[in-house]
Amino acid sequence: MSLAQAQIAGMATAVPPITATVDEVWDALGRVRGRRMPKLQHDDGARTRYFAQPLTSLMERRSLSQQTDAYLEHARVLARRVCCTAADIGLVIGVSCTGVVLPSLDAELIPLMGLRPDTARLPITELGCGGGVAGLARGLDYLRAYPQRSVLLFAVEIPSLTFQPDDHSVDNLVAAMVFADGAGAVVLRGGDGQPGWTLQHAGSVLVPEGARHLGYELRDGGLRVILSRELPDVVEAHLRGAVDAFLAEAGLRLADIDAVAAHPGGPRIVDAIERALDLHPDALATSRSVFAGNGNASSAGIFFVFEEMQRVGTSGRVLAIALGPGLSIELALMQLT
Repeated sequence: MSLAQAQIAGMATAVPPITATVDEVWDALGRVRGRRMPKLQHDDGARTRYFAQPLTSLMERRSLSQQTDAYLEHARVLARRVCCTAADIGLVIGVSCTGVVLPSLDAELIPLMGLRPDTARLPITELGCGGGVAGLARGLDYLRAYPQRSVLLFAVEIPSLTFQPDDHSVDNLVAAMVFADGAGAVVLRGGDGQPGWTLQHAGSVLVPEGARHLGYELRDGGLRVILSRELPDVVEAHLRGAVDAFLAEAGLRLADIDAVAAHPGGPRIVDAIERALDLHPDALATSRSVFAGNGNASSAGIFFVFEEMQRVGTSGRVLAIALGPGLSIELALMQLT
């Protein structure tokens, strides 16, 4: 490939200190609804979730102002934990869809990290779970224009604070079981052939008919989740064509890919990715493991998958996949050595 590449010079993830099993979350949902919930399947009970506040607090009604205050309190802590400095950072990309604040978190981080006041900023909100991979793409674009500089990309999400106790929809129920809080960050710089992650190519495909199946609506009570049960079907119908076209731009086919880093969106989404790409059942084991241990941390989730792949010794060409509102299919081609 003739275009410049980007090296991941540093990576970090962080979770808040409070943990709960899925069984505990399920029981808390039953108390909010005032009725006994049907028993979960045995394999669901072992999964762990990380939350910024205790379940009893998360299940309480709160105003939009209270949600925003809580988001700022906890998102600031997680963002500072994952962000590390690097020489000549020219751009800070901050990704978060679970709180709406102006100025965005990156504006606070720049002086705290001692970065130059003329550091460029790119806050990304509306891409949801796809924001982490989309942020990689924007970082790659920047480094191709300014190869001597570096990019700090961070994603911080507190989806637990968006839970609506009065919303008895299936969407809200599923979201409470799937999502969890967390943050991730990487520093990108011009590719220099060092061992580790190299970002080679990135792209995005919009599937407009999927727009109504995934997202948030900002209402009087806060952010109301949209998480349609039809979303896996939409993913299965459109993902393969998007991936084939993306890889063809790089002169590759799916058979040339050694591993797939799928966003840990939940079992039904991961299963849909597996079917769409006709993958071996073990091909997405890392994404399933991350979901079991950490849940879906929205835009930050992909960085937990990268860290786990690196830990278990994955190598070769890696295709990163994440899905966001739009429906937006975010893709990145990476090399892990």
